Amino acid sequence: MKTNFSIKDILKGKFLVKKDAYRSWNFIVFITILSLISITSSHIMDRKIRKITKISEEIKELKSEYADLHSKYMQMQLASVLNRLVNINGLKHLDEPPYELILEEKKEMDTRKK
Repeated sequence: MKTNFSIKDILKGKFLVKKDAYRSWNFIVFITILSLISITSSHIMDRKIRKITKISEEIKELKSEYADLHSKYMQMQLASVLNRLVNINGLKHLDEPPYELILEEKKEMDTRKK
């Protein structure tokens, strides 16, 4: 079977109504299914890209917040800042380390006196 199709016949759609048109319809259905799969895949990828972008922006924001809090924490550990905070509250900075008081029980003291 030799088929001579011209561009004019294709534009008019004559290939869809001839005797062996089922071949053309099968091909058209196949192409339609492939295009629907391609469109669906594209939409899924777009959603994933938007989600990835949102998460990466959130990560950048959290990293900057962490850096800010870390620098404030490190600054609060400085001795000069601690001295200033202690002086503001009316406390004095100790020049010598604190000492420990040890209290003995009364029974032990009574036995020692005897």
